[in-house]
Amino acid sequence: MKIIKNLVICFLSIIAITACTDDEVSYAFKDVSAPSNVAAVFDISNDDTGTVTLTPTAEGVTSFQVYFGDLEDETPTDVAPGEAASHVYEEGDYIIRIVALSASGLTSELNKSISVSFTPPSNLSADIIVVNNYDVTVTPNADDATVFDVYFGEALEEEATTIMAGEAATYTYAAAGEYTIRVVAKGASATTIEYEDTVSISDPVSATLEDFIGTWVLASEAGSFGVGPAIGDVSWFSLDAQGIEDRACFIDDEYVFGSGGTFSTILGSETWIEAWQGGTDSCGAPVAPHDGSSAASYSYDDASSTITITGTGAFIALAKGTNDGELSTPADAPNSITYNVSLAEDKNTMNVYLETSEGVFWQFKLVKKVEAPIVGTWRIASEAGSFGVGPAIGDVSWFSLDDQGIIDRACLIDDEYIFGSDNSYSVNLGTETWIEGWQGGSDSCGTPVAPHDGTTSATYAYDESAGTITINGIGAYIALAKGTNTGELAAPGDAPSSIVYNATFIDNNTMSVVIETGTGSGVFWQFKLVKD
Repeated sequence: MKIIKNLVICFLSIIAITACTDDEVSYAFKDVSAPSNVAAVFDISNDDTGTVTLTPTAEGVTSFQVYFGDLEDETPTDVAPGEAASHVYEEGDYIIRIVALSASGLTSELNKSISVSFTPPSNLSADIIVVNNYDVTVTPNADDATVFDVYFGEALEEEATTIMAGEAATYTYAAAGEYTIRVVAKGASATTIEYEDTVSISDPVSATLEDFIGTWVLASEAGSFGVGPAIGDVSWFSLDAQGIEDRACFIDDEYVFGSGGTFSTILGSETWIEAWQGGTDSCGAPVAPHDGSSAASYSYDDASSTITITGTGAFIALAKGTNDGELSTPADAPNSITYNVSLAEDKNTMNVYLETSEGVFWQFKLVKKVEAPIVGTWRIASEAGSFGVGPAIGDVSWFSLDDQGIIDRACLIDDEYIFGSDNSYSVNLGTETWIEGWQGGSDSCGTPVAPHDGTTSATYAYDESAGTITINGIGAYIALAKGTNTGELAAPGDAPSSIVYNATFIDNNTMSVVIETGTGSGVFWQFKLVKD
């Protein structure tokens, strides 16, 4: 019995020793965790010494170990919470490793790349983005800069927000106004450079459901679509110039808010299809239910500045984005998604963000497709020089309407050129217009002559990028019945089926129209039209 007792004691002793020497410790019944939110503030002495100072921070931390990254088999520098550590670097690129330790012995790490250059910084610029009215993000760029000091211009004795190259600084203004943002680029050199820009902060625009009615598209500009850790920060991914080109099938997607609270997505034959949809992160055929086929609706809450899209597969800009995370398969599409939105003062620009999970903010800038300024009723401006011809654009030295001409040609001045929102076009001449010899007239007011009498059923096509208006319909024209792209008519029966004009909008109510009557002829008829 004694022998058995001794064996049991021995066996228990072995277990105890084994347990004490095991490296794996269970914290299942202890309230412990690794440090979180490890970060660091960096600065560099711009005195040609290469001295970099960092102040590490974290939650749940008792101490830090810093590896400066310029030595092999480096012994870490111990840093207490709230304290800073400095190190002198030679010129070069380094990775700084910061290890945060908790009381339990658990650790978390942060690695930061740093570039040290003794060449003075140059080519400083900054991308400044205002979101949700009061929030601003500043992303500086410069050659040979290690850190940037950013001043937002609201406080009198402001302490700089210091960020490293490639990072963004965010700030929330307390009130509307004009503020000067100043950025100082610093490297190891004693020379610094500065950049200043003015930002306009405005109070939020109160909106109603009606303000969203219309067709919206993603703004075709860099930074209009992206994701980052905070509102206004799209440092994780941001649409760039190449992305605009690669994702043209996505940029042209339309988000249509109807007058009755209806919502639809018009994707066309292609949109951007990602791997979770069975695609290859490229343009492809839309995938159900995110293909625009869902019946959907929307509601707006002005108090919370949110829009809720209801309908399985209905979305704004980001098909995979939901309020509960990012989709891994199309079948998991929710029945509704709520977005935070804000409208610009003109209510033609909408900033949208969606927090898909804590600290993950997808952000989009949408612009409303505004009816082209060409739509409406136009007439020749009742002013000298508004109608004429010459050897070059801007030159009407051969003939130009003068004050007497305005009186004599009143029947021409009051002619109406009507551009419909449905691309219909008509000419309303009334009972009289200016009739010339080629029409059987005597260069005076008279009854309109077919087919240039306004009876033609016509259409128009306005090409904003080319700056042209094409009028389709025999006998349809702008201002000058005899002017065509192949010359001036000798008889009404020679009227072509279409005419192309060059058009420039001086403003939304004033349009300059030019036609060269005969390609290469050097005969430029020119008109200034004004909208009723």
